[in-house]
Amino acid sequence: MKSKLFKRLSIMAVLVLVVLIGSQALWLWRQLEQEKQTFTSKLESTLQGMINFHALQGYSTPNPTKPDMATVLMDETANEETDKDTSVELGRSEISTKKYMPDFALGKLIEASFADKSLEKEKFHLCIVDSLFQNNFHEIGRIRAYCMELVKNGLSIDSLHQGKWMGKVSINSPSTLHVRIPLGTKETYIFTADFQLKTFPFLREMVYSIGISALAVILVAVFMLWLLWALQKQVAQLLWRERAVSGMVHDLKTPLSYVYTLLDYLASKEQQPAIQQQLRSASSNVSKLTHKMEILLTLFRAKKKKIVLEAAPFNLAQKCRDLFLEFEVVYQDKQAECKLSISENLDIYVDPLYFEAALRNLLDNAFKYSDAIAKLEIKAIREQKQLHICITDSGKGIPQKEQRKIFQEFYRADNNSKGHGIGLAFTQQIVKAHKGRIRLESKLGKGSTFWIVLPEKVIV
Repeated sequence: MKSKLFKRLSIMAVLVLVVLIGSQALWLWRQLEQEKQTFTSKLESTLQGMINFHALQGYSTPNPTKPDMATVLMDETANEETDKDTSVELGRSEISTKKYMPDFALGKLIEASFADKSLEKEKFHLCIVDSLFQNNFHEIGRIRAYCMELVKNGLSIDSLHQGKWMGKVSINSPSTLHVRIPLGTKETYIFTADFQLKTFPFLREMVYSIGISALAVILVAVFMLWLLWALQKQVAQLLWRERAVSGMVHDLKTPLSYVYTLLDYLASKEQQPAIQQQLRSASSNVSKLTHKMEILLTLFRAKKKKIVLEAAPFNLAQKCRDLFLEFEVVYQDKQAECKLSISENLDIYVDPLYFEAALRNLLDNAFKYSDAIAKLEIKAIREQKQLHICITDSGKGIPQKEQRKIFQEFYRADNNSKGHGIGLAFTQQIVKAHKGRIRLESKLGKGSTFWIVLPEKVIV
């Protein structure tokens, strides 16, 4: 049992860690992809601006007095002079105004017209674009090598390489970025560029995030290991308790058999009827106790640890009366008073041995935790196709915060009282085995009431 449980818990812990590590890896991959896309967009925007800037220089007429200046002249033409205008056109583009062009911008159209003129005059040079790129792109340190190429109608007309280019690399490679920019208005010319990034260029900027993620995984792993260790320790303790109780129960069978035999012998020799009756009653109780020990040993040996019921008619009023008289002798100092409100002909179909044990536990607690003058009330009510058995005491009550824990095994609300915290947990098991439920109502200073609710079908 121990090895199987620990194995299952270990598998669950490993699965949790795998899911956690997988989710962190997925988050990291998405962050890297987002950084890569952002960097690619920045590259495209920067190169587009530099290409347009260079195209403007290639179109303008050289000015000896201002060699580094590009002059763009825009004259206003009067309507009457339009037909007589013989000036050279900057560019011409025919655009249908009925069919919308996606992402249309007049500025882009003008830039493309400048590029057309510059390309036609063969004044567009990749070396100039590369010089602008190296001097003005602030994040060039992330790039290990790159190549630029100018293509006309699918044929390369100009190209250059910078850095230790590693040859043709797949566009889908995580360390390679590809940029493609159509030039001019007719897209006859295409500017392409491939960039090989340095190893893990974005990871260096995410050290803080990666560190927190790794720390979270380590903390979860440590917690899971500690939890497994604690559970293993608890399972070992429970197994030890089970073996100890099983051994003690087995060892008690022999002395109880001796006591049972001795009580029968003394009862047969006793002449006074009253004492003889007491001896036979004691012998009967010892016999019941021996039977219960056999049941406990059977439960310990069983794999599923389930209670197996052997139902039979059970007179509730008579059994409650017998138990009250028994506890009245045990708790003589309590001066107990009991009000019994159960029909004498109410028989229920339950397991006599187990159900008596449940009633015994509840009545024992009622006597034990009542005041010096114990006042008890036991009643049975048939309501809404159910049988409600109510046991009320005059004790000090149970605090609200303790009431949810009262049915837990080995739990005791009052650590100063005698007991091991087993009785109520076992009582709840018995009631559940009979398809019923048990609940508690209690107020400090006003005593407690335990309700056993059984289905009506248990009534004979």
